[in-house]
Amino acid sequence: MKKEIDKLMRRMNIHTIYAEGKSTSSPTMYYLFNGANFYGHYVKKQGKRACVVHYPIEREVARQSGCRLIGVTKYGMRKIYEKYPDQIKAKAYFIRAIMDDLAVKGNVALYGQSQMGGAYNMVKQLLRIDKKIKVCYESGKSLITIARETKDTNEVERINSVGKCVIRAFNNMLKNVQQLKVNKNVVMKDRKRKLLIGDLRQMLRRSMFEDGLINSEGMIVAQGRDAGVPHNSGDDRSAVKLGQTIVFDIFPREIGGGYFFDFTRTICFGHASKEIKDVYSTVKDAQDFVMDMFKVGKRNIEIEHSLCKFFEKRGHPTLLNSPKTQIGYCHTLGHGVGLNIHESPSFGLVKTNKDKIKPGHVFTVEPGLYYPEKGYGVRLEDIVYINSRGKVIPLTKCPRKLVIEI
Repeated sequence: MKKEIDKLMRRMNIHTIYAEGKSTSSPTMYYLFNGANFYGHYVKKQGKRACVVHYPIEREVARQSGCRLIGVTKYGMRKIYEKYPDQIKAKAYFIRAIMDDLAVKGNVALYGQSQMGGAYNMVKQLLRIDKKIKVCYESGKSLITIARETKDTNEVERINSVGKCVIRAFNNMLKNVQQLKVNKNVVMKDRKRKLLIGDLRQMLRRSMFEDGLINSEGMIVAQGRDAGVPHNSGDDRSAVKLGQTIVFDIFPREIGGGYFFDFTRTICFGHASKEIKDVYSTVKDAQDFVMDMFKVGKRNIEIEHSLCKFFEKRGHPTLLNSPKTQIGYCHTLGHGVGLNIHESPSFGLVKTNKDKIKPGHVFTVEPGLYYPEKGYGVRLEDIVYINSRGKVIPLTKCPRKLVIEI
């Protein structure tokens, strides 16, 4: 959590945080600027109030960050860039001017958004001209990653608010489809036009946009064989058919940056085969099975291992017994959700994954089974929050129902 940044700085022997960028294009800057939408330079020394160096035209927006404000004109930026035609060198001298003014020295953690090559060369220049600082080598999770992986109550409420809009959009879409007619196993928009996968996607987009959400990372509406490949986004030109699995994986965020939600349901309009019903039941049971395992201190890799064993006992391949499998259970259980759609903590079978369940974690629970050559895939995805007492709080309030009558 953000309130723990000073504690983390002491623990990780970081004397200063320096970050630069714009909130809407960098989750890290959004986090440090408290959602204020501007481009700036963030400096926080251990135990001190954070400072933001901002441009004059953004002075009022910068005030919303809650940081101490410093105008960029204080540092003679124009003169520096006129003196050094090499833009990378000029930027290094400009940053040194900020650090000299704020008496920055010792171990500095660098964050923000830059092209890798340019950032690398700028840091080389900075270290050459400023011998008082040393760039921290964060070999594991960075300080900001650790801070962001546990959420405070305000963050959880914002994630939850996005989720309510997603579920409302999903339910409204189902109701709209249920009003339509069927002709030869195909859902019809009217007497002559078939309902397409793209129509379902557009219904969802429109509803979410009206609620202040945008699907900036995409959306999955995948039917039949497409549903059998976990990240196949679906074919908008395909007609919606009865009896085929449709995987809806919907993960929008607040417009203008901000928090995500992640939600998946698998449905069949009209009816489903016995095989699909059995697989759906297995996925549903698997989700219930792991829900009872989310105890504070429990290693995520142990939960993943147990889930694989659960599926294997039901006759399905997993990455535990078949590491190269592309069918059955062929992805991990879940991931953290926040200012990124995928963030810490993580699951999976990587031995170096030391993540454990902690109070403040918000993460997805999304087991699935995939058989593209059989023409179906099934995934269910809910989000849970581990509160300060270690209790599992479900944030996804939507029934798990396979067959949708039409």
